Amino acid sequence: MTNSVNAVQYVSQPKLVDPLFVAAFEGWNDGGAAASNAVRRMIETFKAEKFASLDPEEFYVFTENRPLVRLVDGRTRRLHWQTNDFYHASLPGTERDIILFHGTEPNLHWKTYCANLDAVIKGYDVRQVVTLGAYLADVLYTLPIGVNGTCNDLALEEKHELKRTNYEGPTGIVGVLSSLRQSHPGLVMSLWAAVPYYISIPNPKAVHALLTKLKSVFGFQLEMDQLEREADNFDNEINDVVARDPNVAAYVRELKKREFLN
Repeated sequence: MTNSVNAVQYVSQPKLVDPLFVAAFEGWNDGGAAASNAVRRMIETFKAEKFASLDPEEFYVFTENRPLVRLVDGRTRRLHWQTNDFYHASLPGTERDIILFHGTEPNLHWKTYCANLDAVIKGYDVRQVVTLGAYLADVLYTLPIGVNGTCNDLALEEKHELKRTNYEGPTGIVGVLSSLRQSHPGLVMSLWAAVPYYISIPNPKAVHALLTKLKSVFGFQLEMDQLEREADNFDNEINDVVARDPNVAAYVRELKKREFLN
């Protein structure tokens, strides 16, 4: 099969005003499901409408990322493939729109996959591209979630205290898309939340941290009360988990000692 940069399937082609593009991917880039759930939260809250998707055929090994079968009305089986969807909405508190992309890190043809995303970005004359990610770290779950970031606008990076990490090593689809966009004019930003590696469930505190930073940088409105309640409940839930698991409790005590010494 010849790799195609025409894998985008449009449901509609809305007219958008100066859209901000925000993307997140399930998989390796998505510790605690923080990045993907941040985009899901915006899709839901902004009442965003799906306008396009990527055909998954050439990007996945389906024995590794299998499609799902679900029952409809208790009888009919419906097949669900890997989703890579584009949504649009007005960006509250601004006079512009937003494109939200929610995808799954592909197994194959990463350059072609990113070229398809880039075609949508170019097609809507997007000037600002943001990718979201979350990585596993030795951090205390009781502390506020830290957000690191990179940006090709040094003044904006300094203004919003986007602290770079010194990480070198394997990267994910977020890194590939960001690298591709560096060769084009316009803003390229990547925001990353540091989530506790010893907690494997979805982390609403990290979702809150990513969205708070995103709001601060781009000046839009987003109701956060429900998410703040979820974050508080998460702390209580993890307190119970730590209390029941002596190994995790011992590790948390060690992290607290390190924090105290620092």
